[in-house]
Amino acid sequence: MNQNICMKEFVPEKALCKKDSNKGYELNSVDDGIYLNLGYEVDTNNQFGCSGKRCFSLALPKYINRNLETFEVLGLLQAEMGKQHDGKIVFCNHEHRLVNKVIIWFEKEFNLLKDVWKWYVKVNINEPLDHKYRREVEEKVITYWIKKSGLSLQQAYPKKVSYIKNTMNKKLRFYDYGTLIIDYASNLFSQIIKNFVKEMTNDMLLYEKCEIRAFLRGILAGESCVEIHNPSKKFRVHLSVTNEDEKLIYHNCLIKLGVNNIIYPLDKLVISKKENNLELLKQKLMTLSPKKYNKFLRMMSLYNDFEGLKEWRYNLQKPYNKVPQKKINKIVRLHNRHPDWPAWKMAEQVGVSAIKVQRVRKESDLGVGRPKTPKYIIAKIIEIHNQNPSLHAYEIAELLGVHVNVVWRIRGKYKLKKKAF
Repeated sequence: MNQNICMKEFVPEKALCKKDSNKGYELNSVDDGIYLNLGYEVDTNNQFGCSGKRCFSLALPKYINRNLETFEVLGLLQAEMGKQHDGKIVFCNHEHRLVNKVIIWFEKEFNLLKDVWKWYVKVNINEPLDHKYRREVEEKVITYWIKKSGLSLQQAYPKKVSYIKNTMNKKLRFYDYGTLIIDYASNLFSQIIKNFVKEMTNDMLLYEKCEIRAFLRGILAGESCVEIHNPSKKFRVHLSVTNEDEKLIYHNCLIKLGVNNIIYPLDKLVISKKENNLELLKQKLMTLSPKKYNKFLRMMSLYNDFEGLKEWRYNLQKPYNKVPQKKINKIVRLHNRHPDWPAWKMAEQVGVSAIKVQRVRKESDLGVGRPKTPKYIIAKIIEIHNQNPSLHAYEIAELLGVHVNVVWRIRGKYKLKKKAF
């Protein structure tokens, strides 16, 4: 198997105009064996007419690695990258591991440094009218993404946080940090990458099974949704794909790997039934997105045991995406120092989920459940609420130095209703 992919195959004959895709510019190319040195010229105009020419150039690596990482990123780009011709590479996701994977791949394969990416965050709530709450939301999501992605504040757009109008959501959930949208503006390079993604995807069935498997990991990380409906015992994974040609490619790739699925015209591609979900499990097709993989494993655990699942469990030697032992040790040390800390606070310190902290506490016999709120805190919350029932929960939490969930729980338990202004 060839260990490289030649990027020359994806270079267009002409560089398309960013504003008019029907207009193109002659592309000059010099191949030195390592780089493809590309360039084109554009007429510049002023009030008197044509005033000269502007040159654009690009040094593109002739070869990139043909490995599983490339096929995983290819799947992510196919799922989450903007396809329209706008002179930019745009990628978005709500999981920092996937965003970082794409950034690192571009740096490794195309020498595209992290500091060239512009970014902003989109949150799924209406723009808050309360300026204090708006500042709180924006500070929370911006701090999170700078910390997790390593992008700097200087690379952000002037409007760092974007809101959604067509939603009923008014408050941002505690563990919701929005979706990070990154983009890199380069007209010619964006055309080459979009050609690369499109043509590689169209030819995916011609590649090795291990490469198809890696590609589908990226697709499922970006496009899939895990459905768990206990009353009807409906456990399935679906792909929301609008393009019928792309849907057929995914369908055939899954069939080639032995995963049967159903295409619903003008709707979803659905993977259901135990034997097909078990194939997703065995072939580790859901593992690229930690959040979706965790939900998928929870779904699989709801099945009654059957022969195939028992065999997989028996053969499993090491859990995939296991939290390192040093993080587990850190959780234990933090608990010993601060046994009254809630799981969420410890999770932020260690860099794991609150669920993992709860599991470690249980496995290490450190005590489970929430620490009880002191009676004087409860009395103080009730007193402040009675004095000013229109206060937001987060305002009371700030006054007392407790978590906002404590205020919500006390209000719910003692039926303290918040009044409108």
